[in-house]
Amino acid sequence: MKDFPNLYVAQIDNKVVVFGSNLKDFIISLNSVVKNLKPYMFYYRAFKKIDYMEHVAADGRKFYLQRVL
Repeated sequence: MKDFPNLYVAQIDNKVVVFGSNLKDFIISLNSVVKNLKPYMFYYRAFKKIDYMEHVAADGRKFYLQRVL
C-alpha cells in the first residue's frame, strides 16, 4: 500500500467507473466520462477537507467521488 498514498474512485449505480492514485489524473479521466466538472483546484481543496462528495452530471446521473486512502 506504500505505492498508493491516495486512491480516488468515482462510482455510479454501485460500480466504479473511474479510479486513480493521482488526483489530477483522476479528474482528467473523470472528465472523459462526466462533462460539466468543476476545475481541478475545486476538487483539490475539497478533498483536503472531506473524503466523499456527490456530483450530478448534466444528464442527471449522480456520481459519488471518494478518496479511499
